[in-house]
Amino acid sequence: MNLMRRTQLRVVMTLCFSGLSCAVLATPPVPQVTQAVRYDESRPMRDIIAEMAVQQPDSGPGAAYVVPNLFPKPVGAAPLAEGQSQILRGLQLAPSGTPGPMTILSENGISTNGGTPPDTNGDVSPTHFIQWVNTRWAIFNKTTGALIAGPTAGNSFWSGFGGACQNTNRGDPIVLWDDRAQRWVMSQFIVPGAGSNLGSQCFAISASSDPLGTYFRYQFQFPLFGDYPHIGIWTDEGGSQNAYMLVTHEFQLSPAQAFMGAAYIALERDKMLQGLPAAMVRIPGFVDSYGAEPAHLEGPLSAPAGACPTFVHFDAESSEYLFWDMCLNWSTPASSTISATPQRIAARTPFAPFLADVPQLNSVVPLDPFGTHIMYRASARAFPAGAPSAVAMAINHSVEGQSGQGGVRWVKFAFNQDLDLPEGQLLADGFENPAPAGLRKSLMDEGTYVPDAHSRWMGAIAMDQSAGLGLGYSVASPSLNPELRITGRTLDDSAGSLRDEQSCTVGVTGAQTGIFDGRGRWGDYASMSIDPVDNCTFWFTSEYYPTTTVSSWSTRICSFMLPGCGQPTFDLVLDSESRVEMCLATSTGDPTFDLRAGVLAGFNAAVALSSSGLPGGVVPTFVPATINPTPGTSVLTLTGAMSLAPGEYSGAVTGTSGPSTRSLPISLGVSSSATGAPALTLPADLAIGVKVRPVLSWAAAPGALSYLVQVATASDFANIVASASVSSTTWTVDVGLTPSTNYFWRVTPSNYCGDGATSVVRSFTTGVPGTCPGSTTATTVFQDDFQSGINGWVVAGTGGSAWTQGAAIANTGLTTTVWRVIDNVVESNQTLTSPNVVIPAGAQAVILSYDAYHSFELDTATSCWDGAALEAKLIADSNFTYLGAERMLTDAYTGPIAVGAPLAGRSVWCAQTLAPPRRAVVDLDDYAGQTIQLRFRATSDGNTAGAAPTGLHIDNLKVEACQ
Repeated sequence: MNLMRRTQLRVVMTLCFSGLSCAVLATPPVPQVTQAVRYDESRPMRDIIAEMAVQQPDSGPGAAYVVPNLFPKPVGAAPLAEGQSQILRGLQLAPSGTPGPMTILSENGISTNGGTPPDTNGDVSPTHFIQWVNTRWAIFNKTTGALIAGPTAGNSFWSGFGGACQNTNRGDPIVLWDDRAQRWVMSQFIVPGAGSNLGSQCFAISASSDPLGTYFRYQFQFPLFGDYPHIGIWTDEGGSQNAYMLVTHEFQLSPAQAFMGAAYIALERDKMLQGLPAAMVRIPGFVDSYGAEPAHLEGPLSAPAGACPTFVHFDAESSEYLFWDMCLNWSTPASSTISATPQRIAARTPFAPFLADVPQLNSVVPLDPFGTHIMYRASARAFPAGAPSAVAMAINHSVEGQSGQGGVRWVKFAFNQDLDLPEGQLLADGFENPAPAGLRKSLMDEGTYVPDAHSRWMGAIAMDQSAGLGLGYSVASPSLNPELRITGRTLDDSAGSLRDEQSCTVGVTGAQTGIFDGRGRWGDYASMSIDPVDNCTFWFTSEYYPTTTVSSWSTRICSFMLPGCGQPTFDLVLDSESRVEMCLATSTGDPTFDLRAGVLAGFNAAVALSSSGLPGGVVPTFVPATINPTPGTSVLTLTGAMSLAPGEYSGAVTGTSGPSTRSLPISLGVSSSATGAPALTLPADLAIGVKVRPVLSWAAAPGALSYLVQVATASDFANIVASASVSSTTWTVDVGLTPSTNYFWRVTPSNYCGDGATSVVRSFTTGVPGTCPGSTTATTVFQDDFQSGINGWVVAGTGGSAWTQGAAIANTGLTTTVWRVIDNVVESNQTLTSPNVVIPAGAQAVILSYDAYHSFELDTATSCWDGAALEAKLIADSNFTYLGAERMLTDAYTGPIAVGAPLAGRSVWCAQTLAPPRRAVVDLDDYAGQTIQLRFRATSDGNTAGAAPTGLHIDNLKVEACQ
């Protein structure tokens, strides 16, 4: 459970959504090394369970406590406008037609205990399945699903240990099977006491494979509270990088609550397996990494010697995946290092995180989607020599579908070791033990599963010994109560696709009707793991509602297997980039791609290579054309590509062996030479009265692929005040320029040959916001000073107090009758909509202005919890569109809103107006010739308001057309 909700912490995360570089650190943070503050070996767990007084069935009527919903929404990446759809590439929009895996075991697990929502977690050993949900854990029979032991209080692992691990039981549990050690790993966090910031993580490592035997117990202490801890196990063949990996989200709780960033942590696994004093390497301060995960290595094999463990997250703005490698030195832990900047792996298709609520059939309560996170676990697996990759990893997260519903996005990465390694100590087999280094990451496959209108979210994924993927998730929609489903894919399935899904829940499921702190919480995580008996059977567990109730959830445990697991198979992989970008003026030869046929389970048949979809005039040349024997390699040369015209080209490479085929996409970008200078068009050189957020435009430069636009206050561009790289030939300056000031601007084109010639430099002088450009005259097309009644304005909304018209309130700076809405202290969404405003065609500028005062609940000086924004719609449309920050020529939005439902993710007004009132000026130029309505919209969460007087107050509204 996220304690940021439990303790109502106030935070705003950039979460790689804000347009800033995600988690880029100027220099690597310094590792902080400490020892476990407490450790011992327990009595046998079977004795502890027998003596505990609180071993009762988990079938009570409700939760012991409710988790408040203050989960921070991402900022900066605005969600879709209401009613809009977004067509994203790379979506699986229909079932594949290939039957999905049937369940082997499908039984209920632990039910309501210790809080809502549940933290559903479990793992499997050769003999048991253990589930730990919130504050209780239990052991289940793998064949029948019958309860073997428990449910038992989570802190039973630390009975007799003393301190906070023994005396508190707050959940956020993790249970893992350490396959290489044949041990159980149990962990949960400690919440600091009142007035303290000291958090802890409690670990219990079984002294044998018996979950009812003794445990080596540890308490590691942090200077801050580490919320939402997620754990992965990592080992390498040389043993130097063995660790229990941990991500926590750190908060200062006293004297003021504040998010301090994620911490990436390694614990000394090999010492903990022996019950010896163990060290912790903690590297804090990753402020843009909320929702990151450590790689968790499953299966019997370790990563290559010296392979450093890694952490992963995504950057939604750039559609990239980010990896931080932590290279450990357990001899001198303080010399351990982490990536100064993450390795970025671009997705093949763009994605947008799913941030909207999930509707349910039998409840008006929408459910939270968790679109900000990589979902637990980031499941990795090491493979033997000759395999498609040394290590592969699968992740999943929730993204938007084509109609705004939630889809499960899955991604598979290859991790390989570079061969140019420094000399080191010899291993027992005579090979050199390389110095620690991160593995080289590449994207193998990806897809987004949205086969219908239902939302899919809260996924969990794992990989079997044949590199097949098993995926489980929740499904719901206005026509479907939440239920659990499973699917998967093998190497025989088409790239980017999943098989048809099967149900993990049976019969009719219920909906959640409870609203917890104003929202509908739904499970903080689920889990998927692989049975070590065969390394083929997947075990999935997550929450569902057997019947429609407030909070009486249950959990389900389902196992399943993909066909062909463990049988000989192969995969075709690229050891070079799948895309080549060429400059014909400087290239010395045709592009090449390095191919390899990797094998699993003793596959040794020949693989014939072919290609498709390549441009005319290009002859694919494979050397050799058949990889035999396998594993083996080939080089593809696109002969004749040097004669291609500039442009974008794509194709596919296919490997065939008997009935099996494997395909890889490849692409080629071609430029002939660097491009010439573009001609600047608007604004005209030496123009005056230019808007403070002007639109800059230029003629296309032949062959240009992007343009660097720069605005400065001096002709030598020593002081650049605004810049952007864009692919179009227009750009709206994204900062407010200073009125009545001279500016200079230029444009530099670029393509695969590099930067082209820079344009001439032009200058312009900004005008005063609210005044018409030179040579035009203002005509008022709509005006209302609110002194003569409602005049067609429409009030609507839900929650709290609505917009009202009345006398101005003291300290707002307004003096007559105004429209106003307070900052409600319940969840609210209140709107004020104007009558129709007819704007004449041909207007060179359209200016909205009004007097304003605002004060809503702040998080920081530059971010908001509650807030208000402005929207507009064409009279022929049914939906309003958010008017962004670029339109606000004065009285700019004061920050992004992190919570408050409908406006989450947008910039809004929240900070109290200084020296009120402000004359707000808004750019409506693109609405010339249209009939529109304006809508002021204010939202709030369920608690604190801004400084009095609160809310948004407006007066003296006017729309002018400049002709």
